[in-house]
Amino acid sequence: MHEHFASAGRAVAVVAGDGFAGLKALLPPPSRRGLVLIDPSYELSNDYKAVRVAIRDALERFATGTFVVWYPQLPQRDAEALPDALQRLAAGDWLHVSLRVRAPAADGFGLHGSGLFVFNPPWNLEKDVRAMMPALVAALAQDEHADYSLAFRQT
Repeated sequence: MHEHFASAGRAVAVVAGDGFAGLKALLPPPSRRGLVLIDPSYELSNDYKAVRVAIRDALERFATGTFVVWYPQLPQRDAEALPDALQRLAAGDWLHVSLRVRAPAADGFGLHGSGLFVFNPPWNLEKDVRAMMPALVAALAQDEHADYSLAFRQT
């Protein structure tokens, strides 16, 4: 991963390790500008809670930062509840986009899509994402239930 960002110099920090533990040490950045991608495996049952706690703490330390949280669409209570929990944490602008590539499996197992919740999204991100989502649905659809949703709040 480091080699992909080598030309960025000090503008990008790639840190290997427990991102939840390391996030506090990196916030706020000296420039007071930054983007944080949170993309845990969600294989540990505590990951959903850890995401909520990390975002709450990160927003307290760096309220103007842009934070992007990826999450899986799974037929599980924690996965289904995460977007609403993130929305409740957002004091400012946010964007929530999700992409369903197929209907949930009848047996209740497996990933059927994913989503992004963006705190303090960059200007015009909503317009750009809205324009690209139909093409993503068309390219990634696995059945006729493929679709997307997009919600945006600008304060």
